[in-house]
Amino acid sequence: MSKAAELIKKDNRELLYVDGQPFLILSFQLDCDSCYDGNTIHILMKNAKKMGCTGISLLLYWRLVEPEEGEYRMDILKSMIDSAKELDLRIVLVWFGSYKNACMHYAPDWVIHDRERFARARRNDGSELPFVACPNGRNLLEKDKEAVCRVFSFLREYDTSHRVILFQVNNETGLIGNIDRCHCPVCEELYEKGGYGEKYPLNPEEAFTAESILRYQEEIAKAAKEIYEIPCYMNCWLAFPSPDSVPGVTYPCGGPVYRVLDIYKKRKKYIDFVSPDIYTTGYRDFHRICRDYIFEGNPLYVAEHGLGKWSRAYKNVYYGIGEYGAIGFDPWAIDCAYPDVMEAPLCDFVHERWNGEAYDMLESFVPVRDAMIPVAEAMGTERLKYWVQEEAEGDIALDFGDVFLKVTYCNPLHGQSRGMAIRLGEKEFIVLGCKATFVFYDRKGSRIKLKDSWRGYFQGREFMAERRNTIAWSEDVHTVWLKECGVTKNILE
Repeated sequence: MSKAAELIKKDNRELLYVDGQPFLILSFQLDCDSCYDGNTIHILMKNAKKMGCTGISLLLYWRLVEPEEGEYRMDILKSMIDSAKELDLRIVLVWFGSYKNACMHYAPDWVIHDRERFARARRNDGSELPFVACPNGRNLLEKDKEAVCRVFSFLREYDTSHRVILFQVNNETGLIGNIDRCHCPVCEELYEKGGYGEKYPLNPEEAFTAESILRYQEEIAKAAKEIYEIPCYMNCWLAFPSPDSVPGVTYPCGGPVYRVLDIYKKRKKYIDFVSPDIYTTGYRDFHRICRDYIFEGNPLYVAEHGLGKWSRAYKNVYYGIGEYGAIGFDPWAIDCAYPDVMEAPLCDFVHERWNGEAYDMLESFVPVRDAMIPVAEAMGTERLKYWVQEEAEGDIALDFGDVFLKVTYCNPLHGQSRGMAIRLGEKEFIVLGCKATFVFYDRKGSRIKLKDSWRGYFQGREFMAERRNTIAWSEDVHTVWLKECGVTKNILE
């Protein structure tokens, strides 16, 4: 029997399989405080489905799961699963436990108020950070782990349709608040015994914190997977190659940032992969970050991505999948525009109004969703080519060896083109995307006539034709219009 979800290595890369079939996560996360109420969640999930999502990233708060010590409530999780089943969406479940943006604000009050039993991080001067957990605090780890295990026991029994396919172990873990490592007595002893100054002369404090943080999350993931096995991952608030990017000050120290990725590469076992939260807006930054997080045993999953005027999210999803074989792309948040919080969100929850960016994301997500298995199976191979229109660009030629596909972009005043082409056979090609026309050429530069061209979608690996494309406006039958987003299947003569 196939597992609910698993990572399977194929052609030197890892794909996510759900119920035995390749799966791509096209998702939005909800705002940090939007997962307290099942009705709110359902309304936002319904709109995410309309925008082309295959999944939804939902936040599960420890304070809701265990409001009183030892008393567990799964009502909100049950509601999430029921809504996902009704809407045919999968869930990436994000645990807000001991760490959320390096703080413990979503832990239960009985944890937050008990500083004696649940140790907090201490600075070098002995001062305590009241909302930052010591990563070597055993009592807190045991309670966090027990709550997660109760969640996984519930999933095993209740989630029979396998809605939950990924679990994020805490959120943007690490230490923050002018602190690069904890100086409590337990951590001081571990640091001295570990010889970190000799092992990591360039960044001993950050290395110590990274090992401590990873050990904490690994223990939770191990215990959870022994109950119900789905992939578990960690995300991170990024560090940057800049002198003003300071551990514990501008980003949480110890999370899986580029400065300590070697530790995560070598030591992670039950954490299946680590993922970046990308809120930078630059073209070069996006590609640099993606390259950092795609390595042996670590498929790229963009766990968070900014939305808003300059975010480039609708373009970067095609770079992520086409260039780096990403298993998922998950902007934050469908109901909040970040970092400029005064922008309209993709979906206004109260009126269910969409902003313009929502339609950009729809035009990016829907074609990939409608050809998900062919896209997933072709990622990382020469069978798949992609395009993304950047400023001042008008067309692109995609080289398939004996055949070229020339894509001409529509007027950029109406939006920018992006898409993919996949070769299924000698004369059979899928072309998906939006805002373009395309023509096939042979290597001598002659246009290749099309025997047929259809718009439609895939059910699994089977193409379901919906309507025939008008091929050019003459007897040459070579040019296909792809102005509206969609999937085409094209047969060459």
